[in-house]
Amino acid sequence: MRAIFSGVIALVMTVSAFAAEVRTPTQEGIVYGVADGQPLTMDYYAPKGPGPHPIAIIIHGGGYQRGSSKSGSEAYCADFLAPAGYAVFSINYRLAPKYPYPYMVYDVQRAIRFIRHNASRWDGQANRIALVGGSAGGFLSNMVGLLNAPGDASANDPVDRESARVEAVVTLFAQSSFATVPLNADVHALLDPLIQQKGQTEALRVASPITYVSKGDPPFLQVLGDKDEYIPFSEATNLDAALRKVGVRSEIIRIPGGMHGTGGWHKLPGVPYWEVQMTEWLNRTLGHQGPVGEGVRKREPVGGVPPA
Repeated sequence: MRAIFSGVIALVMTVSAFAAEVRTPTQEGIVYGVADGQPLTMDYYAPKGPGPHPIAIIIHGGGYQRGSSKSGSEAYCADFLAPAGYAVFSINYRLAPKYPYPYMVYDVQRAIRFIRHNASRWDGQANRIALVGGSAGGFLSNMVGLLNAPGDASANDPVDRESARVEAVVTLFAQSSFATVPLNADVHALLDPLIQQKGQTEALRVASPITYVSKGDPPFLQVLGDKDEYIPFSEATNLDAALRKVGVRSEIIRIPGGMHGTGGWHKLPGVPYWEVQMTEWLNRTLGHQGPVGEGVRKREPVGGVPPA
């Protein structure tokens, strides 16, 4: 009980720290779809510099049951991607347990289709879209990035005719398989209906992103602390190995001493400038020439490991 209480306190403190961060979207509450009678919304952060711009779609975390497009640990990525010339969208999606797996997967796919269909509204490049997700949002980035869902040519809505395939995937402290990590209350909220329908073994296989690895997948970058209290580092190395086995480009940025969430990483001694490395990786992957470094948190203590 003491361990559980300590974990809850740590989670509350982490969420509070993230909530305290303030960033102002260029436009918020943009409706990208309607599901079960409720609007699906997103925030937009305008890029610096001349277009056209590659697109980054941020997917927030929160244990599948909480969080929003303004969740600081993930929305922080807008601070350094928008100055680098990326049109950044941070999306909301339906949450468990009311909307268990796979509803939030459908919402992320809808967001990609909507942004791709309307990319010209933001001077964005419809053929250069990256997912950037953390924690539960990292799971969604993994899953949607590996599903490579095509458009529905027979759909009445032209948005739904668009592909949900992306050109790059970045995940932060993300699960790649539910079969290799003990199930907690958040995962049960997400998967229990599927488990009741299919049995636990098959449900975990169906809902695990690593199940869908194939040679046609987009390049992947995974960022994860080696002291993460929720996601073992093996979640990143297992997916990396599976992707490389089929010839997909895959890289990992290890955060030495890093725990779950980006909030405290800049205070770690010798922490790499993962934000710079991420932006440079996206620039190479998407063929972008934007500047790098503005909006990155200062290191405390001063220093850190510069990007290679």
